[in-house]
Amino acid sequence: MQNAEAAEQLALQLKGLLRDKTMTHDQLASCYSINQGHSLVQKLKEMSLGDHMTLSAFVNHFHEHFEAVGKNQLKAKALATPTSPSSEGSHIPHARRIEGYGSVNAGPGEGGEEPEEQSMRYSDISQSLRNILKEASGPLPLQKLDALFVEKYQTSVSAIAGMSTVEYLQRKESLFEYNSAEQTVTLLEKGATITAGEMDERFVIKEFIQLIESMGPVTYISTICGKFIQRNGISVTSVISSRPLDLFKRHPDSFLVLGAGNVTLKKYESLPEVQRLMEPAPKAHKKAREKVTEDPLEIPDVITEQHVVEEFRRLILADGMDSVYISSLCGRFLQRFKQPVAAIIDSKPAEFLRRHPDIFVMTGGGNVGLREVLGPDAVSVLPPATRTKPTAQVEAGAFHAALTEKDLRDLEHGTLGQEASQAFMAALEVIRSELQEVSFLAVDRVVVGGPAGHGLHPSHGAEIVVFVRQLPFNNFSQWLPHIVETLTSVLLIAFSRTWQ
Repeated sequence: MQNAEAAEQLALQLKGLLRDKTMTHDQLASCYSINQGHSLVQKLKEMSLGDHMTLSAFVNHFHEHFEAVGKNQLKAKALATPTSPSSEGSHIPHARRIEGYGSVNAGPGEGGEEPEEQSMRYSDISQSLRNILKEASGPLPLQKLDALFVEKYQTSVSAIAGMSTVEYLQRKESLFEYNSAEQTVTLLEKGATITAGEMDERFVIKEFIQLIESMGPVTYISTICGKFIQRNGISVTSVISSRPLDLFKRHPDSFLVLGAGNVTLKKYESLPEVQRLMEPAPKAHKKAREKVTEDPLEIPDVITEQHVVEEFRRLILADGMDSVYISSLCGRFLQRFKQPVAAIIDSKPAEFLRRHPDIFVMTGGGNVGLREVLGPDAVSVLPPATRTKPTAQVEAGAFHAALTEKDLRDLEHGTLGQEASQAFMAALEVIRSELQEVSFLAVDRVVVGGPAGHGLHPSHGAEIVVFVRQLPFNNFSQWLPHIVETLTSVLLIAFSRTWQ
């Protein structure tokens, strides 16, 4: 094992995923992929420096955490019950009996009685994470935080919350700061204990310097203003009675305003990441911006789609930002031309902009930028999936001829006949029940869908639909293929037994 500390953390993470369950190696690998957003096989490969260590070989190194049950199956070893009260049990809400891992002694209650047995709840997670981060006295790597949580409380965040640790931290962004680039977690402490009446410009400057030092060297102005509100419960504008940008410009000895809404500290001026943002824009870009700012388009008698393109480009350049809300562009277009964009174009504004990829780049979240600003390599985000409705002509012509009794029988039973239809439906029911029985996922229910599920003959189509709880809502490409591959293998094994 090349990295003992990382290996121990991974072992504790896997143990937290197992809890009181017994899983095959493939099932455990799938759960890890869902929880962490990357492959367990790849993780083991990185830890063994390319030696392609298997999961079986890994768990053999940690026999104190895992117990082999049958062939290719694992379960977590229960921890021994502590014989003395924990020094932390009196103030930690999770020092309770954790289901499937025996007792975690929280010390005797009043009169020497044992505390009430209770499983950890969702509401306990936040305080538990805060306790770990306070003990660390600084940022912790995400994996280490997960491992410490499992080691200390014998369960994982995902097992309680039904979501990955990252998703939980993002929902609690007022308490925790997750740095996705460095994969670290920081506890956000409250700001200085000072009343709103005692806050002044000097206080705001001090707070901004601390925030940029912890988040920087470069950060968005809007981001640090949001953090200021979280720390102090009041907006910057309410304290200084002016824009934050004006504050930075009044104190050039402390702050350095960069392009695209960024700010840094004057002492960071020589850093490479700051220098890159200080590079002047190409002359062609500067001239284009000056031209569109000083010489707006004259309002023509007949407004065409080309006028929409030119006005949107002018507005984005005039703002001097990397991207602008599409709704903001439409509103400002209406103010100037006295016509809504929808009255000129024949589609939604976002779809219209996508038809001009040489000019516009869709940056996501309802924003759009210019290719000449973002660069030729900028790629637009994919549009959301749409479902097309059948046209009126198709609906009207779907059944244009009268149906005979034979046609109706064929529609009901298909060309295979009624007995074959019933046999087919019986086979579908076997598959449905087997899938619900052997699946290692948190299955809510399994139903027969498609035409067969609506009472039509299976020859028109049939689907087995699995409703699963506790799956992530993003990064599908990282975990879904592995889930499908593992589930397919499990089903093939189960079906081979059923139809032998």
